[in-house]
Amino acid sequence: MPVGLESGDRKFLIVSAALLVALTGATLLLEPPPEERSAGFPSSYSTAAGGGKAAYLLLGDLGYHVERWNQSPTDLPAGGDAVLVLANPLLPASSEERLALRQFVSAGGRLLVTGALGASLLGESGVKPRQGLFSSWRRFSAEPPSPLTRGAPEIAMRTGVRWPTLRSDQLRLYGDADGASVVSMALGRGMIVWWADSGPLTNSGLTESSNLSLFLNSVGPQISPLAWQGTPPKTAAGRVPTRVLWDEYFHGERVGLWSYLGRTPVPWFLLQLGLVFAGVIFSYGRRSGPLRPLVQESRLSPLEFVQTLGELYQRKGAAAGALEIAYQRFRDQLARRLGASPRAKPEELYRGARERLGWATPGLWETLQACELGVKDARLKNTRSLQLIQDLYDYGRRLGLEKGTSKQR
Repeated sequence: MPVGLESGDRKFLIVSAALLVALTGATLLLEPPPEERSAGFPSSYSTAAGGGKAAYLLLGDLGYHVERWNQSPTDLPAGGDAVLVLANPLLPASSEERLALRQFVSAGGRLLVTGALGASLLGESGVKPRQGLFSSWRRFSAEPPSPLTRGAPEIAMRTGVRWPTLRSDQLRLYGDADGASVVSMALGRGMIVWWADSGPLTNSGLTESSNLSLFLNSVGPQISPLAWQGTPPKTAAGRVPTRVLWDEYFHGERVGLWSYLGRTPVPWFLLQLGLVFAGVIFSYGRRSGPLRPLVQESRLSPLEFVQTLGELYQRKGAAAGALEIAYQRFRDQLARRLGASPRAKPEELYRGARERLGWATPGLWETLQACELGVKDARLKNTRSLQLIQDLYDYGRRLGLEKGTSKQR
């Protein structure tokens, strides 16, 4: 028979459904259009508006030997025929990695780096970010004629980062009154191109103004792999970069997933989660396991009786009483073995042991005499009482008085 909902439950379901519909409608109304969404960083894997997959695939279509780079800068090729694209790096670099980047450029490589953190990877501290949100495209006109501005009279970026003060070896290509937005600099046999923002190479920014021309000029001229004959050809200007490395190392993609996660709080989270899970399992097992009665030791246990009796004698200091019990037991066993009266004197028992049992080992008579004196001594020490009791047990075993023992002389 179906059970109907109570009035309270029905109201709860109605309110929950109304909240769900309201939140869904608000999400649809307030969600920004696709062109205003951002992937956070221009990854070569991302197809979102802020991603860089379109630029990555375009380089391959144009004949560049393009590949993703997820290794440390210390593993960069040293030949110089390569371009490294550092599009909005997210993670800082160590001193060794910063040195490796500069050595890569000095050897003839080209580096395209964007953002304030990108400049810090090169040890440059002149970049100044401005406060505020910059969601709309801002236009920048080319300033001096340069191979990097060829075919790109105007570019568009969405950023507040500027490079206000430049050194003599740095060339300002685009900018405004607040500072430069595109800078080039020579380092050794190579070149560094810095952008204030990675917008010109993103999926949504390639089509803005002359951003595509700026991107291709910054990467450099390409040579088709079909023209390779062992080594990349040369031009009058020297060796031409043909290999493009799109960095994902500073986006967090390292050689292994666990090596990346090891730099995050994830291991500590997993450890805490494991401890909580173990606690839940232990608590559940304690509450849901089988019930077993506690084991109660018998109060008639021989060992417990002996231990309790010994503690009583020890507290009372009744060493003579303990010796009397052991001595009387020995006399009864020996008298029963000889067929004598339980009231027989010690000398009669000793004589019977010699004549009937053939006992010839000295010491028995002295032990019997010491026991006679000890049971009457109220100040008998525990050690002396224990020694005499052990001697009586030993004589009883050798005379065959204990059960399961044979007579030994």
